[in-house]
Amino acid sequence: MVSMIKIHGAGVAAVAVLLLVAMLPSHASTTMDEPAVYKHAAPAPSPTSPAKAQPVIMVQGVIFCKTCKLPGYNRDIDASPLPNATAKLVCYGGGGKSGGAYRVLNMTSTPTDKTGYFLFMVYDVAMFSRESCRVYLRTSPTAHCDAPSLPADASLGIILEQSEKKKNVYSSKSVLMYAPRKGRKCPRHY
Repeated sequence: MVSMIKIHGAGVAAVAVLLLVAMLPSHASTTMDEPAVYKHAAPAPSPTSPAKAQPVIMVQGVIFCKTCKLPGYNRDIDASPLPNATAKLVCYGGGGKSGGAYRVLNMTSTPTDKTGYFLFMVYDVAMFSRESCRVYLRTSPTAHCDAPSLPADASLGIILEQSEKKKNVYSSKSVLMYAPRKGRKCPRHY
């Protein structure tokens, strides 16, 4: 019985080898001495053409919650940073001397981090100008601090000022701020 299993096992192995040979592509080499043919899929990049850094404009700022003494409270402005609030950057075009209507060229939103800080990266440098772009309050993450305070009307944007140290960095000219609505108390935490 054991010899029968050995013979049967050898037969299965032989059949497997034959099937494997039959399934190999016709161009496959059966000897180890032939070198493999290698074709480049794409030409290598030229070492004389380094990648250029894409110019970028950065617009930054902070959104606060007025009068709420929470982590990061700033006594000078009587406010705490508002994490997960949303700021909006809008750049306008048109109008001017031609008398045409202003239109939105670019609009983007971003949430603040845990310190209330937001950062926009503007890659269309030709579209951007300090005079035609504004930062707006968009949303507050909490109903306890969702009344626009600075600016008092959320439809009014804050103008930008250029950094003295880095010419591609702009900041909102003032902080953006929400306040608790009348009758609402500050949250204990965000």
